[in-house]
Amino acid sequence: MELLFPIVLVVLVGFMFLSVRRQKKAAAQVQEMQDALQPGARVQTTSGMYGTVVGLADGVVDLELAPGVVVRWNRLAVREVVHADDLAGSFPGADTTPADAFDEDDDTGFDADVDRPITLDKKADSDS
Repeated sequence: MELLFPIVLVVLVGFMFLSVRRQKKAAAQVQEMQDALQPGARVQTTSGMYGTVVGLADGVVDLELAPGVVVRWNRLAVREVVHADDLAGSFPGADTTPADAFDEDDDTGFDADVDRPITLDKKADSDS
């Protein structure tokens, strides 16, 4: 019974040491990936958004999500660099043909009275 406490203590200290070591290794890998970011690299963010790096600054990265759509992210939000062959398997059976240009005649829209202002003090016509 008197050896139980030292054994438990050694196991706990060993577990803590291995846990801290694993965290340091993971942090070093993330830092290495962050330092290796270059414009033109395809990346995935921690929220699952895919984009192409178009600019880098102190602590931020500019990602192009679609042609002409550039957003600024915290550099730590970049989860990984994604290679083109990795993306090919991500969307099996996806239609990769480009969409047709938008045509105003195709827009059916909805029948809303856009000229009537929206106010909160009146009841809607259906509520009367």
